[in-house]
Amino acid sequence: MDVVFYSHRDPFIILKNHLKDVAGRMVRHHREKVEFINLPVDEEFLSIVGISHDFGKYTSYFQNYIKNKIRDSKNRHHHGFISALFGAWLCLQKRKRENYLPLIAYLSIKHHHGDLKNLSDDVPEDDSKIYDSLLILRDQIKDLKKNKEKISKELGINITFFLENWERDVWERLKHYAFHLEEVETAEKKIQTYFTLLYTYSLLIDNDKKSASKTEEIKRKTLGKYIVEKFREIKGWDKPKTEIDELRNEIYEEIKKKVESMTKIPHISTITAPTGIGKTFLNLDVALRYRNKLGEKPRIIYALPFISIINQTYGIFDEILERVLREKYSKNKSVYLITHHHLSDTRYRAENEEKPVNESVLLIESWNSEIIITTFVQLLHSIIAFKNSFIKKFHNIAGSIIILDEVQAINCEYWEVIGFIFEKLSEYLGCKIILSTATRPLIAENFTELVEEQRKYFKSPLLKRTKIKPKLEEELTIEKFAKRFIENLDKNVNSYLIVLNTIKSSIEFYERVKEELKDDYRVFYLSTNIIPLQREERIKEIKELLNKGEKVVLISTQVVEAGVDLDFDKVYRDIGPLDTLIQVAGRCNRNKRFELGEEEVLFLKQEDRYLSVMIYGSTLIYITRELLNREYEEHEYKELSEKYFSKVKNLKSSNKSKKVLKDILNLSFYSENGSIAYDFKLIEELPIYTDVFIEIDEKAQRVYEEFKERVLSEKDFIKRIESYNRLKANFNKYVISVPNKIFENIYTEGDYPKIPLEVVEEYYCKDGYGLKVAKAYETYLSF
Repeated sequence: MDVVFYSHRDPFIILKNHLKDVAGRMVRHHREKVEFINLPVDEEFLSIVGISHDFGKYTSYFQNYIKNKIRDSKNRHHHGFISALFGAWLCLQKRKRENYLPLIAYLSIKHHHGDLKNLSDDVPEDDSKIYDSLLILRDQIKDLKKNKEKISKELGINITFFLENWERDVWERLKHYAFHLEEVETAEKKIQTYFTLLYTYSLLIDNDKKSASKTEEIKRKTLGKYIVEKFREIKGWDKPKTEIDELRNEIYEEIKKKVESMTKIPHISTITAPTGIGKTFLNLDVALRYRNKLGEKPRIIYALPFISIINQTYGIFDEILERVLREKYSKNKSVYLITHHHLSDTRYRAENEEKPVNESVLLIESWNSEIIITTFVQLLHSIIAFKNSFIKKFHNIAGSIIILDEVQAINCEYWEVIGFIFEKLSEYLGCKIILSTATRPLIAENFTELVEEQRKYFKSPLLKRTKIKPKLEEELTIEKFAKRFIENLDKNVNSYLIVLNTIKSSIEFYERVKEELKDDYRVFYLSTNIIPLQREERIKEIKELLNKGEKVVLISTQVVEAGVDLDFDKVYRDIGPLDTLIQVAGRCNRNKRFELGEEEVLFLKQEDRYLSVMIYGSTLIYITRELLNREYEEHEYKELSEKYFSKVKNLKSSNKSKKVLKDILNLSFYSENGSIAYDFKLIEELPIYTDVFIEIDEKAQRVYEEFKERVLSEKDFIKRIESYNRLKANFNKYVISVPNKIFENIYTEGDYPKIPLEVVEEYYCKDGYGLKVAKAYETYLSF
């Protein structure tokens, strides 16, 4: 009986078909981007990687495992190492020897079922470091010789030479490549090699998963350059009714004219414009016009600092596409627009049908859409990366237009490396970067500013909306601040926003003022101490009340700083980095409803600790205090922020950037001794957190029970994963991350910790500040 080799089971997939399908998919996806990228890869090289990646599955050890579910006791059913060597050998045979391509094939294939590791560990100088792997390999080579004729026929490749000479022809060559790359090669060649590896690895792991799941390839859609322009006409914005609308129209027309006149699109563009001028629409309009000039091929990636403003941005884009593209969009929503972050929905809609959950997840996580709204974390950890789950979307980042909105939120210690990576991403992957902000940080050195008359806009009399009023001479406790706030309360002021730096201080202030205010104002609380569902509901309700002119007081942490479209009469803010103060000022008198709104900046402490220093460190607070030596009006914010960022660049250490860049150049992806995994973290992992489900009502109880039944209690792994992906978006609306020192002091039950409905009122303040025990602990969970 003729032997049949399989690659997967449930259902069984014939190995040779899978290898050819992966190779074909990789080549087709590469063709989409070939005119944009400047990497030493071609279709033949990618085909080699695809056809080789599961070569090790031809062993009887793996076939016994896949057919009978029997694991080999010596792990000889593992296939990554031998497949990687075969891929490198095939590159050498096909004369793909330049630009470290055999090494790139080897590394991509070796880790296609895991995360990237360190080059020095994958190709050690001393063979004794991989002694066990070499023992397994020799047994696998012997085993493959039994079926070498059939395997050679299936692949159309004579594998005899590989089986006989792998050590001399491949392994020693790989050691030479690794040594030369680490010890001899130029930094420029190293960065090219880094991007070539990520691109190849991404194409492989994404298409391997999609081939195994039989996920259909999605046909690309055109958008055209007039979508925002048509939407503005539908809304009547092209015929402004107020002076501030005229200013918004003027800046829109100026940028449109500049973009339309371009013969070449710059690598990095900046849109520096005042808060409240409509940058979300400007950003999308510029990206669409760039895309049109580039033949409608680039995807548009819109990255934001916080999950809290992603849904708001999605709502704006969804309305634009719905109103302009109509049925064309409504039938293919996900093909045109998706959001992607760890809490996002996993339903993918195409051709008027919802894809199965497993396919939906693969399509969303690899960014198969024309416009992707995501977080800085998802974007930057996919470019400065080591994890399989992040890198699988990298090939769809290639050739894209990337917008970073509120870019000042990126940790200044990473500016240097991120600026460098953006320049190289443009050079080698053909990306076009747009940095959008009211306070342009010094991330990129070479850029084209699209708002040529920006000083005119920042100094416009129409944008004399706010002033920053420092009150930093006196150090106040929360108790003293709350008392002073009540004493000085002006009931002619319709709305107040108070932004504090920590959850504990925000809760204490809320508790001290809510009773005094409740007869005259609707009092709200916002922070990550309340579940996401309630945050969304409260922001929506607050916005409606403010639009009606109702009296509102909001006590919040930094969750309202960037991008949240709320407009208050007066703001109080515990001191933070200057750019955050300017962002909060953007939540005040946003639409020029009266002469001059005011943001009062305070210096708050708790016991002997300054709350601002706890969160942001002493350097940024020192610089901000030094600059805030008087009141500043809005027309001065730009010059003030330029002074601030210049001082930050001079005073703040760039050691983190230098370490990450060194890791990139050395292909050091994962190691405790210095690697991307340990040195690049946009979100610092300070305390350890536990996720807790809050059963705030019977609906939440039903959500938890369904999750328990379909995920926690499900024995079948595939069904469990499918159910998790289908339910997680709704489930996570009731989840908050709790520092362990707080978690230890609350009652929870269940395999996934929950505060049950029966005791929820004891531990969770549903109509107020959320988790009650948080007011007893100062944590770094500030927003």
